Amino acid sequence: MVETITNRAIANISDLENNCPEYVKAPILDINIFQGLRESIDDDSLFSDLVTVYLGSAESLIDAIQVAFSDQNAPAFSRASHTLKSTSASIGAMKLSEISRYFEKKSNIGLIAISPELLNHLISEYDLAITEIQVFVLKCMAE
Repeated sequence: MVETITNRAIANISDLENNCPEYVKAPILDINIFQGLRESIDDDSLFSDLVTVYLGSAESLIDAIQVAFSDQNAPAFSRASHTLKSTSASIGAMKLSEISRYFEKKSNIGLIAISPELLNHLISEYDLAITEIQVFVLKCMAE
């Protein structure tokens, strides 16, 4: 009986999709945000450096989320999720930002209430964001 209640409390991918319409509607990469950031910097070399820093920090934050999940350290999980949410939104990686927002929300109760499947989904969203960024950067270089 307790196991059944516990399993219901653990969020999975369908819970994310059903309870977070922002995630469902979000593009992998919001080109307007990404391009706007590029234009505001107005130096492709500096922009490239910024993207490289973002990708490295996002990877480190995902590692921190995984460690916090393994350790069941809800405060560390929440902090890393919050930071990934913010940095991803600033560069336009909106699906990654929204799933991070969901993670932050699910850990604010002092427990990490997500499934390992959902944690793996975060990693998949990061991989998709990398691909979208690479495609956009290659397109810009071809112009």
